[in-house]
Parts: sequence; structure tokens; C-alpha cells
Amino acid sequence: MENNSKKWIGHLAALAVYIIFGINPNCSKAVVPTYMAPAVFTAVRMLFGTAGFWLLALWQDARGRARLGTDYVRERVPSHDMWIFVWGGVVLAGTLIAFSEAFRFTSPCYVSLVSATSPLLVMLLAALFLKEPISVRKSLGVLVGIGGALMIVLFSIGVDANATPLGLLLCFVNILFYGSYLVLTRGISKRYSPITMMKWIFLYGSIICVPMAVPFFSAESCPIFFESAPAIVYVSLFTVLIFATVVSYFLLPVSLRFIRPTTVSMYSNLQPVVTACVAIAFGQDIFTWNKPVALVLILIGVYLVTTSRAKEN
Repeated sequence: MENNSKKWIGHLAALAVYIIFGINPNCSKAVVPTYMAPAVFTAVRMLFGTAGFWLLALWQDARGRARLGTDYVRERVPSHDMWIFVWGGVVLAGTLIAFSEAFRFTSPCYVSLVSATSPLLVMLLAALFLKEPISVRKSLGVLVGIGGALMIVLFSIGVDANATPLGLLLCFVNILFYGSYLVLTRGISKRYSPITMMKWIFLYGSIICVPMAVPFFSAESCPIFFESAPAIVYVSLFTVLIFATVVSYFLLPVSLRFIRPTTVSMYSNLQPVVTACVAIAFGQDIFTWNKPVALVLILIGVYLVTTSRAKEN
């Protein structure tokens, strides 16, 4: 019963993460690239996440000392695990850079539609690095999901102005980095608290992203810092910083602690539904026939992958 309750915690955390991720593309598109260059937007997210998680770590330490006194021991990371945090920062930086750059060439709907293929990619990465078994059912799911992804590409380019080849490529690069992040951090998410884990990952990610952003920090590329912007832009920016950066990346290791990376990524099928509804409602995208058909194919593929029983089950 206790094990089941822990799994429910993992599922609820994953559900919250992907609902936030569903709103994130709409909010990001309101800011990037019109009011902030993608590289600067990524650096701001990284710096905000670093500050947020280090402040939470200080609060956690103060709370521990107040409760346990001299018996309190701060959670420390040995050097062999610190290298995993370094690589986690590199992969997270790649994820957020590709994500923000994609908005220069495509719409929130396509970013989220491509994100729905992440369970298929995570399954392949988990099989390669975590030795999770691949069954015939999973293989069929991958093929069906790839069919949905191909439909996005083949029936959109040249028809929908938002479906540019470079934009879709950046979406797939984003998912490649994100899937690698889930697989890479699966092990350490069981050994460290989410705050300890994320304070180091965001710190190393900031070291990568901030120097890349400096050349783009200007009145022309980032008018939000030099003149006033509409209120919706500030609301969108703070929604990304607080919820899509701190809250979601706090909950992500919580979900990975209790359920498999493939299962966590299964919840990405919510993302395109949430994003599309918000994007179409606010005029950020248009409805085209291939989007729901592609989504259905991707969801069928995800269903086949995630309902295939592992050997130990």
C-alpha cells in the first residue's frame, strides 16, 4: 500500500509538471522573440532557477538546524555524483536553448505537438542506458508515434506558415535534450532531494547560458529591459519563471523518484492539448486538420509504449 501511495505521488507530480509545460509555450511565445531574445530568455530562466533553488536550499538548511540543532547534517554531493549534476546542467541548458530558439520559427502548438513524442524517445534512451526492455508492443508504438511526427512535418511545411523546417528541427532537438535529461537524472533523483539536485543543475546550466546571452542583451533584441511592455508580457514572463522554471523542475525529480522516466514522459500527451487550446483561443495559432490527426497517432504510440509490461512486472 505504501509503495502504491508513493507511485501516486509520482503520478500527481508528473501530471502537474505537464499541465504547466502545456501553458509554458503560450507564455514563452508572448515574450520571445518580440520582447526578449531567445538566448537572453534562456539565461534569465537559468539565473532565476539558480537563485530560487539556492534560496530554497538555505531555507531547508535553516529549517533543519532549527529542528535538529547540532544533529542536522547538510546534504552533500560527492565528486563522482557532482559530474552527473554538471552533465545535467549541460543537457538542461540544451533543452531550454532549443525550446526558446524554436519560437523564432514556429508556434506554441508545434512545439507541444513535437513534445508529445518524448515518451517514444525516452523509451529508446531508457532501453539503451537504463536497460529497460523493449517489447514488440513498444516497437509498434514507436512506429505509430513516428508516423504522427512525420505527419506534422510532411503535411505542414508549405501549408502552415508556422511549420518551418528549422522550427520543427529545433523542436525535435529540444525533445532529444529533454529525453536525455530524464534518463540522466533518473538515478540521482532517488539519492538527493529535489532542491539539492536542482540548485546544482541550474547553477551549471547558468554557467553555460549566461555568456551565450551577453551579445544579445541590447535595446533592439530585448526591449522589455529598456522600455515598458504590455502587462500580458510581464504576466507571461513571471508565469514562466515561477511555474515553468522553479515549480515544474522541483516536481520533476519528485516524479522521477517514484515512477519510470518513460511513464513520466507519458504525461506529455497532455501538453499539446493544453497548448493548442490556449494558443488558438489567444490567436497565437490556427487550427489545421493534420494537428489532431497527428496527435491521435502520437497518443496511440504513447499508449502502446507505456502499457507494455516490463519483465519484472
